[in-house]
Amino acid sequence: MINFSRIKSACFFLLVLMHYTLQAQTRLQPGTWRVSLKLNDTTELPFNMEVHEKSIDIINAEERIAVDEISYSGDSVFIRLPIFDSEFRGKFSQQEMSGIFFNYARKNKNRIPFYADYGWGFRFFDKPARTTRDFSGRWEVEFAGDSPETKTSVGEFKQDGNRITGTFLTLTGDYRYLQGDVAGDQFFLSCFDGSHAFLFTATLQPDGSLKGDYFSGQHWHDTWIARRNEQVKLSNADSLTFLKPGYDNIHFTFPDADSNLVSLSDKKFQHKIVIVQIMGTWCPNCMDETAFLAPFYKKYKDKGVEIIGLDFERTEEFSKVKQNLLRLKKRYDIDYTLLYAGSTDAELRLKALPMLNRILSFPTTIFIDRNNKVRRIHTGFSGPATGEHYEKWKNDFDRSISELLKEK
Repeated sequence: MINFSRIKSACFFLLVLMHYTLQAQTRLQPGTWRVSLKLNDTTELPFNMEVHEKSIDIINAEERIAVDEISYSGDSVFIRLPIFDSEFRGKFSQQEMSGIFFNYARKNKNRIPFYADYGWGFRFFDKPARTTRDFSGRWEVEFAGDSPETKTSVGEFKQDGNRITGTFLTLTGDYRYLQGDVAGDQFFLSCFDGSHAFLFTATLQPDGSLKGDYFSGQHWHDTWIARRNEQVKLSNADSLTFLKPGYDNIHFTFPDADSNLVSLSDKKFQHKIVIVQIMGTWCPNCMDETAFLAPFYKKYKDKGVEIIGLDFERTEEFSKVKQNLLRLKKRYDIDYTLLYAGSTDAELRLKALPMLNRILSFPTTIFIDRNNKVRRIHTGFSGPATGEHYEKWKNDFDRSISELLKEK
């Protein structure tokens, strides 16, 4: 005899189960995900992220990048990265996600396929090959594609078993927080920050040197070699960009996000110490510097210090520039002046500031005294990922400002 009461109860239970299953799939499953960007047919760049109820943390070694602009439509998810003009668009289930990463700031090769797996907490290898090698320490590095002036870089790595972290310091900035694995005689490092996607591989050679490959997204591939050298140093970052003969100051007039023209000669900046930050909203090193400058300005603006951020963009569409600047201002709670200086094109940025011999790096920081004389131009930036080098940069910065404040 058919028991309709039991059938009815079972159907009700299944309906409830389906309801909660579908409800759970309307958002990404909270927990750890491993994301892989497909750079080419044989090369993938992995990174990790931690999904929360209303936000995501992108993980690179000690760094956590908080992402809170996330939207859903059925089984589609749209993850917009903070500050940078980029986003993930994908389809997802409880255990998987796949789609395209769009970097709108780039004109070419700005779409990278990706896939992600839920519950995978490792970076490169779940069970890396056993190793007796220790890559910790300081390495003198040469990238094949660099000019003779900027060819030498410094690699600094820390290894704990099969886990390795570190960064590369260059004349134009650092490669931020790199994280990865050691497997046998090789190591693998990656970083994804919403703008740049870095992948480094290296193989130990019989003579103790390293040979490796470097990928930046899909648009750049280079090779590199390295030798241990605890004493290696970079060139003086204050000697690379300078005023052309006949100049002892700079001058400019550029629009702010509301199209109001602002000049260095305006009354607001007269008889003030002025820091000019040459930057771009697409530049992670610039964002590291901005994270330092924003609270610094709040502390020193009443002591006679002003900061002007000159934004060079990869787009010339002013509505997009305005959007980028407003997102930047909100993200870092910036009170100092932000101006749109033009395109990142090498020739155009020199036309914007023709008194400089060149703009080699984003960021570049110019220190101007109360008499409107340029006193120092610092190329590049050593950010928080560089540890003691970042502390040294901050100390040098504070010392420069203190000395200028003492002058009348």
